[in-house]
Amino acid sequence: MIFLGFILYYTTKKAEFIEEKTIISRINRYYSVLESLHPQSLVYWHGEWPAGWIEKNRRLYDYELVYVSSGSGRVTTETKSFHCDTGSLMLIPPRLLHYSDTQRGMERWCLHIDWYGKCLAQKEMDMPYVFEDTAKPLYEELVAAAPPSECFPEFPLHLLLKEEQREIMLSALREFFMQPVETLAAAARRQAVLWRILSFAFEESIPAETRHREKQNSIFFQAKAMMDREFHNPDLELSHIARTLRITPNYLLKLFRRELGMSAQGYLQNLRLTHAENLLGTTNLSIGEIALDSGFSDGNYFARFFRLKHGISPRRFRLSLELTPPPRLAGVKEGHISSY
Repeated sequence: MIFLGFILYYTTKKAEFIEEKTIISRINRYYSVLESLHPQSLVYWHGEWPAGWIEKNRRLYDYELVYVSSGSGRVTTETKSFHCDTGSLMLIPPRLLHYSDTQRGMERWCLHIDWYGKCLAQKEMDMPYVFEDTAKPLYEELVAAAPPSECFPEFPLHLLLKEEQREIMLSALREFFMQPVETLAAAARRQAVLWRILSFAFEESIPAETRHREKQNSIFFQAKAMMDREFHNPDLELSHIARTLRITPNYLLKLFRRELGMSAQGYLQNLRLTHAENLLGTTNLSIGEIALDSGFSDGNYFARFFRLKHGISPRRFRLSLELTPPPRLAGVKEGHISSY
């Protein structure tokens, strides 16, 4: 009996020792991963996108952390569509072709993450991404290095924070955005806040809704890019886009209905009107000049479409902007405000 008791005691202690050794090994592994990282964010942005906002196709040079504090929208790639509700957190990697759109307005907090503090794009470019409609190349030597594989199972990361996590996340984001870096102590506090924000991405949270897209989604991306790039041309027609992509106009219509819930013609007109709205508020161009620059061959045709959307003429719209300037979507780069 004494011998049996000794065996049981020895077995229990050995199991405890193995478990303790496993825990220590795991902790050391975690710290080893964290010690290799030196995250920084020189580019960050906060603002509200109105319902119906559709971003142009783009590719990142770094990793963009996106948190949705209110509203809903989507981030869409050529293979997947990520539905983002209040509390959604995404981490979008470099090179990935994607765009975002909103369904009922959306408040977003965006931090461009460089995991090692060595991303040349954050230091040398105005903004660390390229829009596909500009036809600018993505320079590989400027792309941010990937974090260790232990950090994230896959990209894009798409999570839904728990209710109790959301206020903590929002508080950390506000502190990061409002904390001026004027002293060494302030820089240390701000770096600690950045780690707190990133910790939510490391946690195992509720998987958010993801829809896998059909392969022909790439055709939609090409059609959308053509419109984003060439909407200034009054002669751009859907039949030309369909011919270029070797599809029928009806199939083009189906793609836009499926992806954006609107017709291809509706998307094209929306691009032109949005551009015209921006020119009305930021330039002294005449209404006729704005019509031509926005892709309308005729000023009266432009005014008619504009009135259908806003209920007022372009001239009165411009006057209303002069009286009450609209809120501006803005980004921050090393303390400077830039359009986003």
